[in-house]
Amino acid sequence: MNEERIFDPRSAADDLFVARRNLEPCEPVAGKYEIGMLEQAYTVQEELIKRFNYVGQKTVGYKLGLTDPQAQAEMALEMPLFGKLVQGWSYEDGASIPIEKLISPRVEGEVAFIFSAAVDDPEVDEETLMNSIGKVVPALEICDSAFAGWPRSLFDAVADNLSSGFYVLGKEQRDVRDLDFSGMTMQLYRNDEKAVEGNAGKCMGSPLKACLWLVRELAERGTPVQAGEVILSGSLGPMQKVEKGDRIRLELGGLGKLECSFE
Repeated sequence: MNEERIFDPRSAADDLFVARRNLEPCEPVAGKYEIGMLEQAYTVQEELIKRFNYVGQKTVGYKLGLTDPQAQAEMALEMPLFGKLVQGWSYEDGASIPIEKLISPRVEGEVAFIFSAAVDDPEVDEETLMNSIGKVVPALEICDSAFAGWPRSLFDAVADNLSSGFYVLGKEQRDVRDLDFSGMTMQLYRNDEKAVEGNAGKCMGSPLKACLWLVRELAERGTPVQAGEVILSGSLGPMQKVEKGDRIRLELGGLGKLECSFE
C-alpha cells in the first residue's frame, strides 16, 4: 500500500538546509513533499530562510530572478521570482571566493540597489523608490543549487531560495538618478576572455522597473524592504559556469566594473 504524500514544507526545508550546510546535493523536493503551487514553494523557501536565521544569519536583502519577459512567457508566468540574501553571503570587489563552500556555482551580472530608507507602500511610485535608494553598484551574483544537476522544476528552484549562493558588490557607487538603466550594457569576462554579453533592457525593460516590482511585492506581503538592505536586479545576460582558478570581470555600462576570483 502506497503511503499518501502531503505537502510538508518543514521537511522539504530540512532537506535543503542540510544539503546546503553539508555541501552534498539532495534529491528534488517538489515531488517528494507535494509542492504543486508557486506559493507552496515560497512557503518552503521561507522555512529554509528561518533555518539560516536560527544559526545567526539574518536576512540582509533580496534577489530577483526570471526577469526576462520572454523567459516568463515560456514558463507561463506573469511576473518574476525572488529569493532572499542572508548575512555572510556578500563579498567585496577583488575578493577570492572559496569555491569549496559552493556545490555547483554559476555567475550572473546584475545591478545592486542599496536602500537608505524602508519602503512599505505596495503602490509606491518610481520617484519615491528612487528617493529611498541610497546608492547603486555593479554586482555579480554567484548562484548555486542544493540539487545535483541544478533544479529541474520551477517549484524546486523557488523552494531552494531561487538558487542563491553568494554575491559580490562593486566599489564604484552611483546615484540612481544618474544612470540610464534601460540602455545599460553588460560584459562578463572569464579569464580575460569575453564569455557573456547582455543588455539591461531584457530585465523587465529596466533593472529599476524590476526593483520597483519587487519592492511593491514585498510591501504587499507585509515584509517591506528596510534601510540598509540590498536588492539584486536579476541577470542582465546568460548564466556562466565557473570553476576553481577562474578569474571573473564584470563591466556594467556606466555603472562600473568589478572583479573576483575562485580559489
